[in-house]
Amino acid sequence: MSGIDDQRMKDLADRLVAMSPEPPPFPEEVTVTQPIGSKRSPVLMFAGAAALVLILALVPIFLLGGGGEVDPVATTTTSTVPSTQSSEPVATSTTQAATTTSEATNSTTVPLEARDAVVYLVQDPENSFTGNPALVPFRTVVPVPASTSENLLSLQLVTGDLALPSGFTTMIPAEVEVVGVSVAEHQITVDMNQAFLDGAGGLLADFTMLNQLIYTAAQFGEIEAVRFTVGGEPVTAFGSEGLDLSQPVGPDAFLDQMNSILITSPVNGDDDLPLTVSGIANVFEANVSYEVLDADGNVVDEGFTMAACGTGCWGWFSFEVEYAFTGQETVRVFWHSPEDGSPSDVVTIPILWDDPDGWDLLTGS
Repeated sequence: MSGIDDQRMKDLADRLVAMSPEPPPFPEEVTVTQPIGSKRSPVLMFAGAAALVLILALVPIFLLGGGGEVDPVATTTTSTVPSTQSSEPVATSTTQAATTTSEATNSTTVPLEARDAVVYLVQDPENSFTGNPALVPFRTVVPVPASTSENLLSLQLVTGDLALPSGFTTMIPAEVEVVGVSVAEHQITVDMNQAFLDGAGGLLADFTMLNQLIYTAAQFGEIEAVRFTVGGEPVTAFGSEGLDLSQPVGPDAFLDQMNSILITSPVNGDDDLPLTVSGIANVFEANVSYEVLDADGNVVDEGFTMAACGTGCWGWFSFEVEYAFTGQETVRVFWHSPEDGSPSDVVTIPILWDDPDGWDLLTGS
């Protein structure tokens, strides 16, 4: 990875560490208490006083006997001072050792784990019947702190500086950031910064931005609804039209502002499994068609499937493709116009083949 890629990874890890729960303190961080000087024992005080009286009684006798030196007595008394002073360096060295150990612990790199993330990106479909943009999910794997959830990681990526695959873009402005997430009862609450309230600069762009965030947030954990907040408060006026988002919204809340075909699972494959494409569609007579194109644009496989509902309602669909993929192919998903049979609302998806790490969205793939 280049220096720029390393910096992107570091910036992402720093943001995720800032929003992750604080770990419990290490044993080395327990405060070392300075030893308190011991109190003088009453017995020792009494013995000292008795000795002093005895010395004072013997002084005249020594003086009368010609022996007037009292220095040894004074010397013996002051010999306790070095013992008292010697206890301070012990306490100081213990504190310094604990501080050094704590600093070494705090400077240790946070352990990272490889986590899956899925982000939804935007594509302008070919021969669009509705004029609405399409969404396509991309899977990637990123090393992040162990406490980071896939939901948080995915949202951080989709609102970050991504290396977008060719033909894809995002409607989320660069100023928009995710502050934090919490999950409970199949609902995820996503706290955003103030820039979120401005939307993406237009009604259709606002809806596309919301759909990107909603589908990205709901990709992990059986999430059924997304609640948006700013500074912990419900959002009552979002985007150019002041949309009320004070209540949780489900993935189907703004379907009518998207392309008639929505891919809902990353299009990945490997040598042991067939390529699977899944999603929902609202197309004529529920007929969903597909083509596989090689690197030169030649159709090498084709077929169709039926969605669970169509012609005015959304229904689930899924199909598998048995083909000797190399990773240079694309899959086109569409429906045929009842007027002339031409492909309509065509979503073109690049194939990721036999790569367990997914798309390298930080450096391109």
